[in-house]
Amino acid sequence: MSESPMRHHEEIVAARLVLSAADGNTRSYPILTTDVRIGRRPFNEVVLDDLTVSGAHAVIVSDDGRRLLRDLDSRNGTVLNGTPIRSARLEHGDLIEIGVYRLRYLVDRAPVAPARAAPDAALTPAALARMSGPERGRMLALERPITSISGGASQVAVVSRRKNGYYVTHLEGLAFPVVNGDVIGLVSHPLLDGDLIELSGTLYRFRQRDAR
Repeated sequence: MSESPMRHHEEIVAARLVLSAADGNTRSYPILTTDVRIGRRPFNEVVLDDLTVSGAHAVIVSDDGRRLLRDLDSRNGTVLNGTPIRSARLEHGDLIEIGVYRLRYLVDRAPVAPARAAPDAALTPAALARMSGPERGRMLALERPITSISGGASQVAVVSRRKNGYYVTHLEGLAFPVVNGDVIGLVSHPLLDGDLIELSGTLYRFRQRDAR
């Protein structure tokens, strides 16, 4: 295996790995720490439970504003976009093959239409209002950098608090979140006051004015 050449510099805002299972289900792993370890053992941030995967197989590390994928002398190697690698820069859309698993590396830079541009000033406090089910009317304050929300059929999404606004992102489950009637897919979607989020029939209203 050879060293992959350095590719075009690309500053990262937020990123994640999306694992597509044979049954059609997907699982998303937000890259929230400096090092993201991938392997069969439970101490890894991304656990791939198959004997084709080494206990400590590979790691994603931060490198001058970019991310680097390194193979950890694994038994079956690490493949990036069809090429075995020892170390290589990651770019949006890259396909990582580890054992029988395929993971897609995605950088969250959702294109924001001018009409939906998030505010540049300091963020106004925000919250989610539960609009359905037994907890209808409950307010969930979005005070943390990342807040997870769930719906039926084991569907989970996260709302992230960033410098330029709030975004909702698919995390796991067969179905993708729906915002104002539109399926958002795997791309982070910016939120504006009044937006309606649906997760498998569970409804949330995003509130950014006078949120408590």
